[in-house]
Amino acid sequence: MDIVTNDQEVLSAWRIENADLTQWQTVLEWAGNEGWDMGIGDADVFFEVDPQGFFIGYLDDEPVAAISVVNFSSSFCFVGHYLVPPKFRGQGHGLRLCLSALRHGGDRVTGLDGILNQVENYAKLGFVGYRNTERMVGMVHQDYPCPEEIEPVHASDADDIVAFDTSCTGVNRGALLKRWFTGETRHGFLIRHGGEIQGVISVRQSQDGYRIGPLLANSPDLVEPLLQAALSVVSPGGQVAMDVPEKADRTLLRLAEQYGFESVFQTQRMYIGEPPQEQEHQVWCIASLELG
Repeated sequence: MDIVTNDQEVLSAWRIENADLTQWQTVLEWAGNEGWDMGIGDADVFFEVDPQGFFIGYLDDEPVAAISVVNFSSSFCFVGHYLVPPKFRGQGHGLRLCLSALRHGGDRVTGLDGILNQVENYAKLGFVGYRNTERMVGMVHQDYPCPEEIEPVHASDADDIVAFDTSCTGVNRGALLKRWFTGETRHGFLIRHGGEIQGVISVRQSQDGYRIGPLLANSPDLVEPLLQAALSVVSPGGQVAMDVPEKADRTLLRLAEQYGFESVFQTQRMYIGEPPQEQEHQVWCIASLELG
């Protein structure tokens, strides 16, 4: 059987479906197998942003590839969950699905956080590197008190947090953030001066422990008290991970190292189109590698 015939047979068995949250559980299992340490309940929040933005590629009835292309607005989308199980890699299924799913974003500015060994492949699709991000992981070895100037996030703070986040990131992420900071396995903390939010942080339970992010703050001196507030909900012995952008001000990376965190891998933020007008000095830790 020659290659052309084989390709034709693959294409005849190939189909793509918009996945619902139940179908997406398979993809979360794949992510767990890859050690992605997904936040508990993250998928529920992701689907509220754009329920049509989650895709699975099938050969006959077997899922063989996944990707999300989530539209935040008419001008911005973000790519994540690009996964192919090991036994189906190297057969073109991931690229075939990616090329099809990217159409969902249309002509929107499109971002992603890609692992470094895939950067060249993303560049072939038109993505341009913006900055690297360090996945920092550490164990909590003591009880941390929540600093007095920090207050817990309540549901009534959602609009103020979205406005602050938009001013920092250049993207309105209201659909993502309205339930990001509160819930059974999620905690949020903020600091105000003169009634205005100056910094905010989220910490949520994950498959392996806890994930921190985002951490947004107007000045470096607010980073440590916000970090301590997040760590105050983690019992000694708990593992914590956070995704820290590389930038000129290494305040959070230095603090992470002081608290015993280590870098376990890097990703690169990349964009097709003009990147959002992010205020780099305010973005200390991203919310999620899957949706930015």
